[in-house]
Amino acid sequence: MKKIEAQQLAIDRSKLIIEYILQILSDSEKVNATMDFFDDKIENQNRIILNINVPQRNFKRSLNLEITSDHENILFAQLLDDLLKTFLPHETMGITKYYSMKTMHSNFTGIDAINTLGSRIAINFNSSGTEFMKLIENYQAKYNAFIENRNTTIFESNGSLKI
Repeated sequence: MKKIEAQQLAIDRSKLIIEYILQILSDSEKVNATMDFFDDKIENQNRIILNINVPQRNFKRSLNLEITSDHENILFAQLLDDLLKTFLPHETMGITKYYSMKTMHSNFTGIDAINTLGSRIAINFNSSGTEFMKLIENYQAKYNAFIENRNTTIFESNGSLKI
């Protein structure tokens, strides 16, 4: 797969993933879901797969995102940007900062998408490495800038609430 093909496909796949997130978080009952990225050999190429699991709805789906694993950071860059644009300004849904957690049985490297009902989707990128961490630094910087701008908008420089 060529880089330009991966870039074009990443736009569509990111939109699809955002739509799944919006649908899951729109549920009127609290859910705890997971989205796990990994790669698997399909048609003699390692491709990115997304497993979606919403136990409270007995919903499981494995999506072949059709992007080869050597271009995973192209997909992740697009998705992280779309997550920021979609969820930071959202009234009832949001996203967390990136975090990493290791246990005896699993590793988590990702973010959570959340809503005001307490629902949560743990989005596990299952990735590391220098290029991925640069994407995360960029994500964190944009996240922090949004929060800082929001705080500046709400409060005057002297600390009083703007009305």
